[in-house]
Amino acid sequence: MAGDPKAWRRRPRAPQPGTVLGPVAEIGPGSAREFTFGGGKSKFSMFVVNKGGEYYAYLNLCPHYSSMLNVRDGEFLNPEGSLIRCSAHFAEFRIEDGFGVSGAAENCWLDPVPVEVVNGNLRIAEA
Repeated sequence: MAGDPKAWRRRPRAPQPGTVLGPVAEIGPGSAREFTFGGGKSKFSMFVVNKGGEYYAYLNLCPHYSSMLNVRDGEFLNPEGSLIRCSAHFAEFRIEDGFGVSGAAENCWLDPVPVEVVNGNLRIAEA
């Protein structure tokens, strides 16, 4: 069972499909970037990982403790860049599908956000 593909739409301040996040060149291979919409406690936060030119996006929310995964923008991956890591308790998730492979969130899933590349820009896709 994968993460909930519609969870992001139910979050306050969720961006609409078609919302442009920016040029794909701003997310280099092996890196991640946070995107937020709104502010305060109800802001919408997501992140995108570029793994070999493929883009994977998830809600910035650990399924174990409902906390944000990162401390600072771009700090979503383990030191090897091979897994997504929660900064609160070091649970790790596969980049390709958000499945929890170690730590407190083992066998849990990150909730995906659909993204696509259009004319060199990354944007929110239809679910």
